[in-house]
Amino acid sequence: MEKNNTLDNYTGPHFILNHDLLQSGDIILERGYERHSEIICKQTGSRYSHAMIYVGGTIIEATLNGGVFSRIPNRSTVRDIIDFRVMRLKEKPDSETINTITSHALYLVGSKYSVTEAVLVKGPEFTKAFKENSRKQFCSRLVAQCYQKAGINLVSNINFCSPADIENSTLLMQEVTGMVRIASEEEVKHAQAISPHQSHTKNVVNFVDMALNIFKDHGIKSVGTADDEVEITTLNDISRAVFENKNSPGLDAEITEAMHSSGYLDHIEMDRKVNPYRYDFERFKSRIEYDADEHEIFIRLRGEINREADVVNRRLESYVNGKNNQVYGMKFLEAEFSIAKGMLQGLYERVVIIEKYSAEKKTTHGYKKVNDKCIEILTQIKIYAP
Repeated sequence: MEKNNTLDNYTGPHFILNHDLLQSGDIILERGYERHSEIICKQTGSRYSHAMIYVGGTIIEATLNGGVFSRIPNRSTVRDIIDFRVMRLKEKPDSETINTITSHALYLVGSKYSVTEAVLVKGPEFTKAFKENSRKQFCSRLVAQCYQKAGINLVSNINFCSPADIENSTLLMQEVTGMVRIASEEEVKHAQAISPHQSHTKNVVNFVDMALNIFKDHGIKSVGTADDEVEITTLNDISRAVFENKNSPGLDAEITEAMHSSGYLDHIEMDRKVNPYRYDFERFKSRIEYDADEHEIFIRLRGEINREADVVNRRLESYVNGKNNQVYGMKFLEAEFSIAKGMLQGLYERVVIIEKYSAEKKTTHGYKKVNDKCIEILTQIKIYAP
């Protein structure tokens, strides 16, 4: 099941996710418009051909073009307001459960997509064809497995389910209202523009392929112990494999070189290049106030700080872990830490800009909460990453 957002011959209207209202763990169903998407919908009796999961600031999905990677919520539009559907558990889970679900989704980033296993979802022989140790993914399997990790079985067959099965889960609300709205011309233009995120996905795919070949040359196929051994598949597996085999001659340097040559590290400065307004106060002010009344300005500002608040804990955890790992003196771990450090630095600079803007208006209703959130985030960063 692969998402498709091809709107080349469509003139509108367009609809977009109300991403400011998304919550970590939200399941997003999407209708695609290509022929294979129509076939999936027809075969499964659903309007939807794709399933994804929201993980604080980004969407994790499994697609044919790249495997398991992230998608920015405002980079997609659909043709009908019901072509996106957001679903949540009927019983609100605790923070630990949500963290387990979203952490597993992030852990799976880099996994390969399995066309063979995806098309077997409704086939009579799928249970025989499935390898219990298969770590490849397709969209609805990804969602179901992430929830299963937290002990929640959304569907009867976790490994072979369709978006329709997710849609019909008795554990989920049928639909969270107010999560899709009509998109402005500017939002449509932004969503349909070539995203640098697509370039990053290609770079990650290149790095994963290069790393797997390097491991093969070193005779390394898996990570873990004999009792808990898994095939190297995800980015996390690659990191673990490098560390577990740190004494393998040349491995550390070869994998680190692959990180650089594949372009895998390029995304550290991606947001600064794509959204320079977030790092300059006057540009930020002009952007946030452009053609907007006071209510719209506040909505935009709240969206900016919510985006940062969603990921700050994850960024801090990566930074602290990466800094602690420097004691091993490995080039690979040094390169990994440069990602964590750069991403956290960018977040800090963006929040400084938001804090400065909200401070000028914090006597106005709502702005004080934004300003307080900014100060909380900045203080948190200074404590853990002085």
